[in-house]
Amino acid sequence: MGGIPIYIGAAFSLIFWFSSNSTYNYLFSALTIFFIIGIRDDLIPMKPIYKLLGQLVPIIMVVLFSDIKLHSLYSLADVNFNIWLTLGISAFTLIVITNSFNLIDGIDGLSGTLGFIIIGSFGIWFYFAGVTNYAFICFSFIGGIAAFLMYNWHPSRIFMGDTGALMIGFLIGCLSISFININFNLNPGNEIKFSSSIATAICLLIVPLTDTLRIFILRVSRAKSPLHADNNHIHHALLELGLNHSQSTLILGGVNLLFIGLAIIGKGWNEYQLLFTCILLVLVLLFVLHRLVKAKTQKRTI
Repeated sequence: MGGIPIYIGAAFSLIFWFSSNSTYNYLFSALTIFFIIGIRDDLIPMKPIYKLLGQLVPIIMVVLFSDIKLHSLYSLADVNFNIWLTLGISAFTLIVITNSFNLIDGIDGLSGTLGFIIIGSFGIWFYFAGVTNYAFICFSFIGGIAAFLMYNWHPSRIFMGDTGALMIGFLIGCLSISFININFNLNPGNEIKFSSSIATAICLLIVPLTDTLRIFILRVSRAKSPLHADNNHIHHALLELGLNHSQSTLILGGVNLLFIGLAIIGKGWNEYQLLFTCILLVLVLLFVLHRLVKAKTQKRTI
């Protein structure tokens, strides 16, 4: 339940500021609902389907009453969404990102480290883009996450749990959609504009998104429910190689920073160029990880 001090720390900064920024009241209210859902699940575990249904309430509230929604395929294709596609795809995107971040909360320090990197990166970009409202939100939360990490680093004394992971995952989803919209609408000559909005957001979220897609494929291929918990996450594979929690966390944090660096290097690339490079690099890294785990397993059985 380490999400409690993170929420209190961020809320202390935000609650007075939001009173004069009604557009962001919906976001703060939705984050509070996710916080409550997380507490409930940490105290009395909920069935995955009930937890998913509970998440729809704050997600639909934000999509309906704020500007946090996807309107088109942006630079991928000249396709604009109607109102129903906008609501459906925006809600689905938030659900995927929220739960992908929740799924990687499996070892000491990992969720806090990735949350710090992702939200901090968004905060820096929003600050230089002149979107100080979102920058303020980002910096408020990374302050809380930084304090939490002092007690969550291996061997940890507190854990984030769903209380923090769902709330932070949802915030990252909202920041991602806002980044895509704001970046896409910047003037072409703006120094901080990325030519690829969607691919850049994917680079920032690469570790939780890759782990979620990988675990989904593995579970389905083994005729298991995608919601069935197991020990096949990327961080479990690193632990199987003999690494400890801190080493695994630093490696995955470094991988996330690598892809953020890729997005910066490919700042002028179009969506397809950056997406192709991103996917290719992910496949190479997963192949290397698979070979290392397989070699370790074979060595153990000899």
